[in-house]
Amino acid sequence: MLNELAAVTKAVMEDVLLYNNKSFLIPLFLIALLFLWVTEKDRKLRVVLLYLVAAIGIVFLCPIYAWVGMKIDADIYYRVLWSLPMGILVCYSAVKLMIHFKAFVSKLLVLILAVLMIVVNGELVYTNSFHIRSVNTYHIPQQVIDVADALKLDNYKPIAVLPAELLPFFRQYSADVFTPYGRNILEPAWTFQNDLYDAMEGDRSAYDVAEVARCARNHQCAFVVLSCAKQMNGSMEEQGYFLFRFVQGYFIYMDYNYYWVFKEQGLLDADVIEAGG
Repeated sequence: MLNELAAVTKAVMEDVLLYNNKSFLIPLFLIALLFLWVTEKDRKLRVVLLYLVAAIGIVFLCPIYAWVGMKIDADIYYRVLWSLPMGILVCYSAVKLMIHFKAFVSKLLVLILAVLMIVVNGELVYTNSFHIRSVNTYHIPQQVIDVADALKLDNYKPIAVLPAELLPFFRQYSADVFTPYGRNILEPAWTFQNDLYDAMEGDRSAYDVAEVARCARNHQCAFVVLSCAKQMNGSMEEQGYFLFRFVQGYFIYMDYNYYWVFKEQGLLDADVIEAGG
């Protein structure tokens, strides 16, 4: 048990170092915490900014609590640090220090120093290779929105299987379409498995259409969305599907079995009926 606690303590320290990275955020946070502990007189602010924050920090560093937390999920235990309002404490301390001085020059020096510390501790987000210019108000790829809108039915929430690249964004935009699996299947640490996902993503260059269709029916998928970037070994039409729409590089196929059932129940929109007719 002692060996486990020692290993957990080491892991917690590594999390702290990784969280701090190459910045001065944690040292600044500790300095701000100490400064406010001495200077802050407001009881309500002391409870929120000092006592509660100190308690969370102590709990995070506690080996026994960390041992329990890492047993649940060691990869996300560091997120407890997100509950510490480090930026708020640092900024509030800087403002409080500025107020402390009477001379304008002193206030200006504190302001300049604070701005410099923020600049030194930060990075220009626009230099990040993952940063791209937003093309819509949702800040997600436009093809996700177009595919989701094409799949939406006014009177029914269908099940649709999507290519993997759409999964991380799809649920951010729409809850009007069910999917047999979500973005969690993309995380190896979660070890989710699904035969339909294997059929969709097992071959990066081509779809085994017969296998995709078989698995999609097993998962009650009314729609199958396939990327035009991959070849199709076979024809979806031969498997009992029809091409409902082509949207932003994605073929949207509908299963005729569901088409007739939904049509008889009056669940299909006019554009779907026209495409299937």
